[in-house]
Amino acid sequence: MVIGNYFVYLLLLAVSGCLCQHKNQIRIGVFFNADQKNITYWDAIKELLPETVELVTSPNEIEIVPENDAFSTQKQFCNFIQKTKNERLMAVIGPKSLTASTMIESICEHLAVPYISTSPKPPSVKETPYSISLYPEFRMLSKALAKIVESFDWTSFIILYEDEEGLLKLQDVMKLTHKNKEAKNEHKFFKLIIGGDNRQALKMVRNSNINWIILDCHVDRIASYFEEARNVDLLSDLSRSFFLTSLDAHTMDYTQFIKELNITTIRLFNPAHPVFNRVASRYFDSPKISLNNITVEQALVLDAMLLIGETVNQLKAQNKYLSPRRISCHSNSRYQDSLSIIQEMQEVQLNEVLTGSKLSFASGSRDEFTLQVIELNSKDSPIAIWNSEDPDNIELTRNETEREAEFKRRIAEHNFIVSSRILEPYLMEDPNPDAYKNAKYYGYCMDLMTEISKIANLSFEFRITKDNSPANVVNDLVERRADLGIMDFTITPQRREVIDFSLSFMKLGIGILHQKPIPEESNNKYAFMRPISWTVWFYIWTLSLINSITMFFVARMAPAEWENPKPWDPESKELENIWTVKNFLWLCLGSITAQGCDILPKSVPARVIGGSWWFFALIIISSYTANLAAFLTYEKQDVVIDSVEELAAQSKIKYGLMSKGSTEQFFSSSNDSLYGRLWNNMKNEKPSVFETDNPSGVERVKVTKKGLYAFFMESTGIEYELGKSCNLRKIGGLLDSKSYGIGMPLNAPYRNMINHAILTLQESGKLQQIKNKWWKEMVRGEPCPEDPKQSASLALSNVGGIFDVLGIGIGIAYAIAVIEFLWNVRQLSIEEHLSYMETLKCEIKFACNIFQKKKRAKPVPSESSSSKSSLSDQHEKISIARSIFSKSASLLNLSTHDEHRPDASQVRQRSRSKVSNNHLRVS
Repeated sequence: MVIGNYFVYLLLLAVSGCLCQHKNQIRIGVFFNADQKNITYWDAIKELLPETVELVTSPNEIEIVPENDAFSTQKQFCNFIQKTKNERLMAVIGPKSLTASTMIESICEHLAVPYISTSPKPPSVKETPYSISLYPEFRMLSKALAKIVESFDWTSFIILYEDEEGLLKLQDVMKLTHKNKEAKNEHKFFKLIIGGDNRQALKMVRNSNINWIILDCHVDRIASYFEEARNVDLLSDLSRSFFLTSLDAHTMDYTQFIKELNITTIRLFNPAHPVFNRVASRYFDSPKISLNNITVEQALVLDAMLLIGETVNQLKAQNKYLSPRRISCHSNSRYQDSLSIIQEMQEVQLNEVLTGSKLSFASGSRDEFTLQVIELNSKDSPIAIWNSEDPDNIELTRNETEREAEFKRRIAEHNFIVSSRILEPYLMEDPNPDAYKNAKYYGYCMDLMTEISKIANLSFEFRITKDNSPANVVNDLVERRADLGIMDFTITPQRREVIDFSLSFMKLGIGILHQKPIPEESNNKYAFMRPISWTVWFYIWTLSLINSITMFFVARMAPAEWENPKPWDPESKELENIWTVKNFLWLCLGSITAQGCDILPKSVPARVIGGSWWFFALIIISSYTANLAAFLTYEKQDVVIDSVEELAAQSKIKYGLMSKGSTEQFFSSSNDSLYGRLWNNMKNEKPSVFETDNPSGVERVKVTKKGLYAFFMESTGIEYELGKSCNLRKIGGLLDSKSYGIGMPLNAPYRNMINHAILTLQESGKLQQIKNKWWKEMVRGEPCPEDPKQSASLALSNVGGIFDVLGIGIGIAYAIAVIEFLWNVRQLSIEEHLSYMETLKCEIKFACNIFQKKKRAKPVPSESSSSKSSLSDQHEKISIARSIFSKSASLLNLSTHDEHRPDASQVRQRSRSKVSNNHLRVS
């Protein structure tokens, strides 16, 4: 019995030795779906296998299984198992479809055959002990995508997806909230129809205010979705940014879209990395395969082959014999693998693979992988790197300067579409039919955009909006048909909700445009009285009377105004004053009419009053003459308005504004009672007082007769119209304060660039130069002559100063008259040897007797009536004798100055003696 056993042992050794002289044969099962390409690399695994191991699988033995037919897949896989007789089934590489993959994986678990998956698996699919997944683990990939999107600093985004599996992959992305709590977080989702028409959904994306779009789809359908997006003008906006979640997106050619879009994606490996180049160049020697176009699936299949080859090497190194084993799908019990190949695979660590620097599967799924974030216009250098070993952080590889340089490059390659409208002087159309594009337009907006383009280094093209409407310019920006909007674009809160604005390039406010009053010849026969108000006329004539009375009293007090009525009789006892109130009235009238008078005052006080009156008359005459021509015409308008309050207080002059503009928004939303009343009046007015645009409103102001229409518009437009037309005027001041800005879509990335250009133009004074060019230098027609200011009736406030001058002159005259009067009283009291008070009383009494035109040369204060008559008789006799003597001497040609004739002093002495004798007699 022992010998028999020994013989059997020797026989087994002999058989074993014979078998050892033959190579171990292994087989690899490869199951693909119909759309998967022939991406197995048998040469790679053959190179790694030891000489004693032979791979018997050929490319012709790749099994194509249906995607969604589990029964057919199970039958086809079991038929493959029946073929495996003398080879060892090392592993099975499964298809990408979830249904087929799940079926094959469950059978491999039953047969204890390692199952290698190179496609993503959703978290709902449970991993089996005999499965290894080379594709990044689903939950880690979702976390990586969320971290990458968070690094973009997107406040809101739109997700375009094909199936629910894509939403599961983006579940962590959907949970993102922006760090800035004031920012509005808005996420929208649109499902794409595979092979269908998605233009309606893409139009909704275009009309939204969200610029950031996440596209999750198969790489083969990215181009078709972009083409549909282009058809609905979704790609024409420079501010749009796309993030592609496909790991193969970098292998596509985006030449036709790259100039229009900012496309960011991720990749599992860097084709430019030295390790990748070394491994890929060793096994990808086919001229049909470019290293830059290697897909993740191709790379993972090669990595799977390398994994199988390295596992076989380790088994051989451990002297483990790869004997074939009989397996069948129809066995009731689960097979056992004595070599534990799946355990050996999980312990393998590869340092040189295509999909990373290291490949290990300690937990059955891939432990470590790296995602690189790249922009498709610069694939060579990633902008960020995420590593599964530190999943909560992301490394940004590009600094601010590099990001700014990249953005400027995109700006330089982009042609900015500028939406505007035709309106003088902002933008006008060249009538030359040969002009095209920007050469077709000129004006303020064209000059402004030209200066901005020089500073920002960008190109642009003007396009006139539909119906030339400001509202359509806003729609162009909202719907992303234009990058910028430049016109008389008022920055309002309502517009800021749907579009962004640059810094203001012009300050303004709402004003009132109205027609100037049209003068006509006056039919009023009393129009000559209008240059001076009736109040002033009353004061003039009243003051003339007062001045005449004042001069009359001053003349009576002034000694110089009392003259000898008989100049031939120096001894005359009486003095005469020619000034009466009537004469002074004549003098005042002559002065006012600039005709003069035949008699003039001689005393200093009377002349002071006269001079003051002449100055008064000079001013009155000059003012009257200057205003007379203007007041020979009158304003045809019945109602004259000079402010918005006066406009609101009347009902004859109608007023309106441009509909659907910022001015309408101002009145409709104003809480001011005055503006609210104006708005209600405009709304209820029949016929309508609203106009479709400002030029129509200006024209209505011009053609409305008698100036019965006023138009609310912005002050810049009023300023321009006043420069063109001399028949218009601006009423009052500005109703508000606002600014013009350049419009752009919400969250436009080039907003700071436009703001910088505007600040530069403002600091250099270029903005004011451009405005002066189109508001002053380029205004059509001759400059308007300066309007003579409408002469108003001279009121007391206009001529009150000359009344003061006249009053001062009268006061000075009175003072001089009083001083002269008192001095004369003193002289008389000394000469006549009378008391000062007695002489003063006598002179005052006589001055107050306004009906007495003559007075005695000397006062007689205390004489009786008899002595008065006696003295009078004596004076009269002396006067008669002197007259007779004078006439006789004249007839005889005798000199009156001979020595026999008494001189004046002698006569005065004699007269005094006689008066003294008379006083003595009376005594």
